[in-house]
Amino acid sequence: MLIRDITSEHIIPLRAIDTAREALTAMNETGQLILPVVDQTTNRFIGMVSRESAEKHSATVGSVMTIREKHTVVASPCQNVLETARLMDKHDAAMIPVLDDERNYLGVVERTVLNARIVEMMNFTEYGSLITIHFEERDFTLSQVVRIIETEGGLILGLNVESPRSNNPFYVVSIKLSLPDPARIVSALKRHEYIVDAQSTDNQEDRRFEQRADELLHYLNM
Repeated sequence: MLIRDITSEHIIPLRAIDTAREALTAMNETGQLILPVVDQTTNRFIGMVSRESAEKHSATVGSVMTIREKHTVVASPCQNVLETARLMDKHDAAMIPVLDDERNYLGVVERTVLNARIVEMMNFTEYGSLITIHFEERDFTLSQVVRIIETEGGLILGLNVESPRSNNPFYVVSIKLSLPDPARIVSALKRHEYIVDAQSTDNQEDRRFEQRADELLHYLNM
């Protein structure tokens, strides 16, 4: 999924001629902690103004141009949502502007919307079964695992890979399957000497999995 698919235009940007007081009023009305500033004539993106800066300079009559953020993280409409999520997390951004190649303003991406779409992409809430496979680093490859699953009639709905850590030398791969009972796939994987140490085979586990997805979404939106 690309950023253009979740770019929002519902947040009205500030104008270059707006004052800090006007910016603060707009933030109070919308509940936003930061807003983009856009040239109303050319539609060129100018910068971002935070609530903290607006409050600090609300008594002045100067333009928001003087209190905009010096460094702003931006996104391209053709950028992958996962890369954008990494950037937002790195810079602790709740919202980033989306610009074309000429820095024209197209809208914004909000972190809550981005996180919700990532949860959807990973099919956390789809019913099925879940298996977990451990790979040693020298043996790490997914192509054979995918072939085994498909040969046994399985369909991969979602996949997550955790890299080795200091206390665990294995790649941990969690795979969400379309089958309600993955026993046949687990047996096939074990015949190929894969370590399969977790599996869900009933609706109760599916409900627990869906509950964990809801908890994750709640956490991401905090």
